[in-house]
Amino acid sequence: MAKDLRDFLATLEAEAPDDLLRVAKPVVPQEFDCTAILEKLDRRGRRPLVVFESPTDVAGRPSPVPVVMNVFATRERCARALGADPARPGMELALEFARLGRHPLPPVTVPPGAAPAQEVVHTGQDVDTSRLPIVTHSEGDYGPCLTMTLIVRDPESGAYNVAFIKAFYDFDSPRRLRITIHSPDSLRALKHYEDRGLPMPIVAVLGHHPAFYLGSMGLTSYQNDDYATIGAYLGEPLRLVPSRTWGEEFVVPADAEILIEGTVPPGVREICDPFGDITRQYQAQTLRPVMDVTAITHREEPLLQDVFAGHRDHMTVGQIPKEGSLFNTLTDRFGSMVKAVHLPYSGCGRLACYVAVEKSKEGQGKAVALAALQESFTFQTVVVVDAAIDVFDEEDVLWAVMVYTDPSRDVDLVHNMPTLFTTAMGTRKVLIDATRPLDRAMPEQNRIPAEALNRVRLEDYIEE
Repeated sequence: MAKDLRDFLATLEAEAPDDLLRVAKPVVPQEFDCTAILEKLDRRGRRPLVVFESPTDVAGRPSPVPVVMNVFATRERCARALGADPARPGMELALEFARLGRHPLPPVTVPPGAAPAQEVVHTGQDVDTSRLPIVTHSEGDYGPCLTMTLIVRDPESGAYNVAFIKAFYDFDSPRRLRITIHSPDSLRALKHYEDRGLPMPIVAVLGHHPAFYLGSMGLTSYQNDDYATIGAYLGEPLRLVPSRTWGEEFVVPADAEILIEGTVPPGVREICDPFGDITRQYQAQTLRPVMDVTAITHREEPLLQDVFAGHRDHMTVGQIPKEGSLFNTLTDRFGSMVKAVHLPYSGCGRLACYVAVEKSKEGQGKAVALAALQESFTFQTVVVVDAAIDVFDEEDVLWAVMVYTDPSRDVDLVHNMPTLFTTAMGTRKVLIDATRPLDRAMPEQNRIPAEALNRVRLEDYIEE
């Protein structure tokens, strides 16, 4: 059996039943029922995967399609998805992601009859996105929004690019979506098509095994084939099937829950956004491309997956892949000097990056910071600390900043850099070398001997 979303749900329910919550009571996703429930759970420190079993569709009708949310809300659950140890969700998980990323698996193509994602096919006048239980996330959002990945194909190399791209329900037409593309690779492909006056094929994937989505979020080159990369994280070749719209010219994930196929017409822009995005702020309303839907295919009894925007579910799905990808890039360049990488939740899993190094001379910390900054245009602050500092313990990182940083030489402001998110920093980036200075006298950091920590067991001295 190929890995898919329902396979993951069944495994999770069997191995960690408290980590999955089913809501049987009817909900109206378009009236914030789903996100209000998740918000209340989050405020209590609870972040289970939630299956809303009785939602309404956009037209207000009872929908037979359950909505699955909060899949990525904990690193422990993401570890399970990657076959890693959920008891070690810190740097060990990032290192496992880094290891898997070095071993892409070419995908395989199956015939349509072997593809669950095409058990039911809607084309032509039968296409109707209002039948879907699309979620409205935040109070000021433009409207119901699909938050999962869309796929485009590089017209020159033929490589497939899978990226998280928002697709808003279009109240003017059930056969059109309004899409917000941020991925540089997807924008580059769109420019290629628009420069030639051609429509761009694009496909939305509304549900798959979590490893599929985690595998799409690494820091890879433009012509990287994401289908092969995703296979590495699934632990098996990704199964593909010829699309209903373009056949073998554009193949799509065979084990997805729901697929929406369509084209982006050149030069067409419609009002889109605002949307409460990952920075916990609204993206401004603007003009965006549209997607004319040519086909909707799905399983006999599909699930619709959605990301809880602006919360841990949203942050973690990109946080872990970028930690692993960046660790690979930095160790390729600097070797074993680089020990750990973390994108903290305080930076929404995108804006800030902490790197631990074992430097041997001054300047190495800043060199690593510069290299890290160039790997993702979402980074706005990069902090480099010593290997003794736990980058997953933000209090530890800030201690290093307060004690070891000389602002006159260790803090750099880089101007006029590419950026994505709107913050007060604008196009400026900050580099902080918070490693212990080697060229001046500094006290040693006090610590308990490792021998004592290994020898002493709390249960021998303290009764729980």
